[in-house]
Amino acid sequence: MFSKIMHIRKIGLVLLVICFFTLLDGYASGGPDEKKKEEDPKKKELKDLMKKMDGWYKKSEERMGYYLLTDSDWEVFIKTGETVTNLADIMLKKFVPPDDKVYLKETKDMKKHAEDIVKSANERYVGAYEDIQYSFGRLRNTCKNCHNHLGIQIYTSLYPGEAPKEGKEGQ
Repeated sequence: MFSKIMHIRKIGLVLLVICFFTLLDGYASGGPDEKKKEEDPKKKELKDLMKKMDGWYKKSEERMGYYLLTDSDWEVFIKTGETVTNLADIMLKKFVPPDDKVYLKETKDMKKHAEDIVKSANERYVGAYEDIQYSFGRLRNTCKNCHNHLGIQIYTSLYPGEAPKEGKEGQ
């Protein structure tokens, strides 16, 4: 009987120590509220813009390679182009540093290629889909160049390690 009580006390002591260190670790790291306060509102806004842009980009990307397009496919291309154009305007006004010529050029190119997608999708002329594919490829390349310039790695699971810094030397 006495050994059972001692065994229960040992288990209780171990649980108490585990709880103590868990609380101590949470306190030392600042806790979840502290981490939320650290995020810069401007960075959060830019991250939200990029998520919105990426969502429409992926919707259009899913339709690349189709040759029997429906009206809704054309509408997705139009909405993607309009969204990227509008968000590029916001980026140019709020986020592009005036001294970063590469970022400025890539953002302007992104806007131009998005406008080209809208124009082709609205007019739906013979060859419009091929022009959309071309503009979409140019848009993709612009995104890649800008992300490389800023050292932002998108597909971390495909390319583990540090993102290339190739664009930083040319400033």
